Amino acid sequence: MKKENNMMGMKNSYKIFTHVLMLIFLASCGDDFLEVPVVDTITEDNFYMTDDQLLAGANTLYGQAFFTANDKFMYSLDMLAGNSIGFEADAPYKLFAVGVNNRTLLEGWEGFYKGIADANQLLKIIDQGLSPDISEEVKNQVEGEARFVRAFAYFYLVRLWGEIPVIDQITADTSTRYRLNTVPSIYAFIESDLKKAADLLPLNPSDQRRVGKTAPWAFLAEMHLTLKDYENARAYAKMVIDSGLHSLQSNYQDQFINPSLSVNREGIYRWVWTSINGLWGIQNTNQAYLIDDDDLVGNNGAFGSVAPSVDLFLAFDKVADPGEEDLRRKWIIMEPGRQYDELKTVDGGYTFPENGDNSATKIRYRKYVVGSLNEHPNVFFMRTEMSTQLMRYADILLIYAEAILGNGASTGDAQAIDAFNQVRRRAGLSEKMMISKEDLMNERRIELALEAGKFWLDLLRLDRTMARDIIRVQNRGTANSLVPLDTDPVFVTDIDNANFLFPIPAAELSFIDTTSPAVDYVIND
Repeated sequence: MKKENNMMGMKNSYKIFTHVLMLIFLASCGDDFLEVPVVDTITEDNFYMTDDQLLAGANTLYGQAFFTANDKFMYSLDMLAGNSIGFEADAPYKLFAVGVNNRTLLEGWEGFYKGIADANQLLKIIDQGLSPDISEEVKNQVEGEARFVRAFAYFYLVRLWGEIPVIDQITADTSTRYRLNTVPSIYAFIESDLKKAADLLPLNPSDQRRVGKTAPWAFLAEMHLTLKDYENARAYAKMVIDSGLHSLQSNYQDQFINPSLSVNREGIYRWVWTSINGLWGIQNTNQAYLIDDDDLVGNNGAFGSVAPSVDLFLAFDKVADPGEEDLRRKWIIMEPGRQYDELKTVDGGYTFPENGDNSATKIRYRKYVVGSLNEHPNVFFMRTEMSTQLMRYADILLIYAEAILGNGASTGDAQAIDAFNQVRRRAGLSEKMMISKEDLMNERRIELALEAGKFWLDLLRLDRTMARDIIRVQNRGTANSLVPLDTDPVFVTDIDNANFLFPIPAAELSFIDTTSPAVDYVIND
């Protein structure tokens, strides 16, 4: 990314490579997955004495470890992709000018490496030997979860940064300057961890919040799609489909607007959050950034930092035929005049202002907006319990269709068409008889909008020329009105290959050797 102007101040933060991260494990209690901190340090020799304790130790892998990545970084990827627009401080993401001192960039890096550190700590504890009271079944499950999450984190890092250091164990050595590892060897490590996780995990875990074999299979499918290995992408996606464990929810919206329904059969891997007034770092903060109406959220934590872009607003027309209404539209974006009976229920519902609100594009996101305590429990200042969806069955259906298409211009393959049309049918759209790469990209952009940076990751795996062509025609500007459409357009035309990867944050540069050529990572286990 090009050097940004007006770089944001950098917070004092732990350096991920300088010390052993001490974990704060949260115990399972009743219906809450993560509720009460039980310790602030782990005594490796004797802490995990039972199955429940070991499972509770792994709970951090389902959200808490990735808190800083979820807080603002993930939605910043949608700004890069042209789906969102933010405050002036977020302009570097809109204009491809993210510099090494960007605070949100550091938070994303820290979040993924914190997930890796927690996974490594668990693997170290398991390797050193556990209490005989811990069953082999639970030991395998937790090892599988740790390997899966470590692979998940590295899969994000390698796509977003390219050459990075692979850290596969906890160490107290503060003098090491870590070498960068080559991209192919990082992918080999990711594949190894995912395959081992698939071997260790149960097929159908009793707790739906935890991952089973379908999670590593799903990410193996996405990884092979990213590497243009369409045969393996198709095979792993088919394994998820044939498992029979996942299906599309009857409607699109519940998993994004109702915390109690956000853990379901469509989800394959998600971050699960707990909201406790006064505790920080275990909750989902996203609602605070998406809406600018304190009355709607029931507290003064509605900042409206990010909004849908003009280009995303127009992108719905690329998937719907003339005269069709995409049922997802109402639940992804708030448009002038839209009525939401499930928000502001004490007032009889909420109508988005006829002239739009004060966002730069006159619209807001509906997705991931929960409302207030009047609608759902445990909604506090910058706190909700809405799960963050990271891999869904809809994604797998679209991966499967794209893997069948492969390098072809279009396909009418019955299995590809069926998978593609399952997603469209739920959206209330007409079915297709033939699909192209463009059809798939357009469908993914809408179906997965504001989800874990998915559209930016899709652009990253495209041929660079194709990705640049998409970005250069995106309207990244502001709107004066939507009906009739009147915008002050902004187009980013000066984009080259260097703009597709982030720089390593400045806070980490003294611990990483960025001057020597990257070396192959050698898998140690």
